[in-house]
Amino acid sequence: MAARTFLGTLRLAILVAVLLFVALGAWLDRARSRDWNDTLRVTVYPLSATTDTGVRAYTAALQAGDFADVESFFVDAASSHGVTLEQPVRIRVSHVARELPPALPDRPGSLTIALWSLRLRYFAARTAWNDPLPAPDIQVFALYSPLGPGSVAMPDSVGLSKGLIALTHLYGNAAAAGSNQVVLVHEVLHTLGATDKYDFATGQPLAPAGLGEPDRQPLYPQVFGEIMAGRIATSARDAVIADSLEQMLVGPATALEIGWPP
Repeated sequence: MAARTFLGTLRLAILVAVLLFVALGAWLDRARSRDWNDTLRVTVYPLSATTDTGVRAYTAALQAGDFADVESFFVDAASSHGVTLEQPVRIRVSHVARELPPALPDRPGSLTIALWSLRLRYFAARTAWNDPLPAPDIQVFALYSPLGPGSVAMPDSVGLSKGLIALTHLYGNAAAAGSNQVVLVHEVLHTLGATDKYDFATGQPLAPAGLGEPDRQPLYPQVFGEIMAGRIATSARDAVIADSLEQMLVGPATALEIGWPP
């Protein structure tokens, strides 16, 4: 009986130690990702979410240069907030992932989300282990679907600060490249601690934090959108989807959340 008690205590101690190690590692990763002392390495894993041959071809051809606007956005946005790092973000593209990551549960609850998060983090770790590229700071699994007549509503994209992993649902067509990058940057910023700045019920950007130019007179229509609002407010009740990152800004509230001067 004493032996079983000792072994049970030992197993519990090992489990607690492992959990503490994982928690400490996650905390250190997040802290380092928000100090902006070094360039953040972001690896994008393009994946076709369909058997559509056009989407498969588009996905297979994607390279780092296709995400140059993402790097430029971070350069300009960081500079506007006083961050002096020459290249805040570097994008790499890897085609090592051959299977889709775990999908969000249909009926999310505390337990199902926690289990899904663990499965996604394991999937991401296994992908990184098999990747010849240097280990990234942030992993983005970009799932592409068809664009055009008959297109279905896209599932929600997500960005996890625990694990620094983003799961984005995008359109596999060059015509959607600009709006795709808005979604991708939005989710990358989620991994760094940025919060959404739109009304969850309507999708309308919140004022003032969700407006690109909250001091604009007259206030509407806005010319630019706040990246964590995802849209450009044309009135207090209407908004449009941005065509490219050139129409988006990082506002003071988001800057503060990710460790930039407001």
